[in-house]
Amino acid sequence: MSDDPIREIAATAARAAAIAAGLDAAGAARRLGEDGLLGVLAPDSVGGLGLPLSAAAAVVAATEAALVPLPVAEAMLAARLLADRHPEVAAAIVAGEGVVTVATAGAFICEEGRCSGTVGRASAGGAARWLIARTAGAGPVLLDLRAEGVTIEEERGLDLERPPARITARNAVATPLGDIAGFEADLLLLHAAGALGAAEHCLDRAIGHVGNRRQFGKPLVAFQGLRFELARQKLALEGARAALDHALAVAGQDPRAEGVARLVARSACGDAAPAIIEAAIQLHGGMGFTWDLGLHRQLRRAREAAAALDAVAARAALAERLEQAWAA
Repeated sequence: MSDDPIREIAATAARAAAIAAGLDAAGAARRLGEDGLLGVLAPDSVGGLGLPLSAAAAVVAATEAALVPLPVAEAMLAARLLADRHPEVAAAIVAGEGVVTVATAGAFICEEGRCSGTVGRASAGGAARWLIARTAGAGPVLLDLRAEGVTIEEERGLDLERPPARITARNAVATPLGDIAGFEADLLLLHAAGALGAAEHCLDRAIGHVGNRRQFGKPLVAFQGLRFELARQKLALEGARAALDHALAVAGQDPRAEGVARLVARSACGDAAPAIIEAAIQLHGGMGFTWDLGLHRQLRRAREAAAALDAVAARAALAERLEQAWAA
């Protein structure tokens, strides 16, 4: 590997994502697994690379920009989480032999290793083999979606490439996972990285458009108002990226997401990414809203990421921290 492994991984991810974007979720998993990208965070005991979270962020940024139909962030984090507890599942995820997803709505009711109930908003759940879900009054569980008593039904959602699913369990066998606060905290940072990756992709396309398209005898970029708009969005992108890079750098010191750096990154990325993509759509003029251009697809994903990041709650938590510091 080169002296800059993150750059090399980002380049590999961009090449693999361009191919995986044309596949279904299972095919995308196999493709990314062949390139070792799903094992970026997992230890070498399950075929992973054991790299820091910043490496995973580079992969997610590339795959979100390309609209890969796979919950890549969930796969990388699940492989790391399960490496010690369920190494056979972790190894399968790393190799791309199955899709893992996370339910973000609802909770199962579990007793003596069996779960019942319904959870929802599991990204690409219709193509998944394993599910990580919350439970009521107990810790999260890992559920094999091929187990007896499990049914899957696709839901309507913003993400067109990874339609969410509703999973119902009826006395299905599930495995407790214990405390996964670190998993959930790091998942938010990777969602922020993905949203920024999509935003940068859309802004680059807008820059290309206004630089090449001519109006009134000169390129659109010659008009001062458009240059100012590009500059504003580029500044917003770089500011959010700086906040995210800092949060990724110190993530190991704050596994439970209680530090200021994570809160700042959530706030900055949750606000910036959708706004940048919306501006990129506007800069394309009337064609920006068309299905053929497709920028609305990145906007849909960025909106979902922004909802998870919850910039309003992050800022409220930051304000509380400041009040506590002033009162001390």
